[in-house]
Amino acid sequence: MDVLVVCLATAASILLFSLAGWLTRASYWRIAASLLGGLVAAGFAFGLDRAAFEFGWWSYGQMETHAPIETYACTALWFGAGLGLIGWRMMRNWGGLGEGLFFGLFPLLGLGRDFALSASGLGFSFGAGWIPIAASVGGWLAIAFLVQLVMQLLVGAIDADDLEPERLPVVDTVAWPMEAEAPQARWLGRD
Repeated sequence: MDVLVVCLATAASILLFSLAGWLTRASYWRIAASLLGGLVAAGFAFGLDRAAFEFGWWSYGQMETHAPIETYACTALWFGAGLGLIGWRMMRNWGGLGEGLFFGLFPLLGLGRDFALSASGLGFSFGAGWIPIAASVGGWLAIAFLVQLVMQLLVGAIDADDLEPERLPVVDTVAWPMEAEAPQARWLGRD
């Protein structure tokens, strides 16, 4: 059962990452940088899980010291690369407001994932007190920061690269009949 859950979660992460890359209109270099940022995020999450086990903040059931290695693919693909691209686009479009929204909502989304895992009975469980929850929020915030940092180090600033062309059909409003000029009669004259 656990293998099926991990496989479905990884497949969903691949699909969500692909959708995020397509909808954000990121360049190929930005997508590649977000994948590398996702790998850095997964490595950080692995180290954080090890430290959390040592301090008694959370554990993963039978694995105890860390989650099964395969589950870090979800962290790399969706929480790292996919949400990193969405955050990049939020910051590009809305500036400081987008940055505040991204860094404010990302840890809440990660904490929601942790609570969902804890409630599902799949082996994840928080330790006692508020410190494990604060460590989780801090870890998710660090993951969001790391992905954005890696993308900016590899590709450049938020607006350094051009957006890819629109991928959805766009209606050209100038061609609408109500706004078009009246047709002009043109005669070919022979002199």
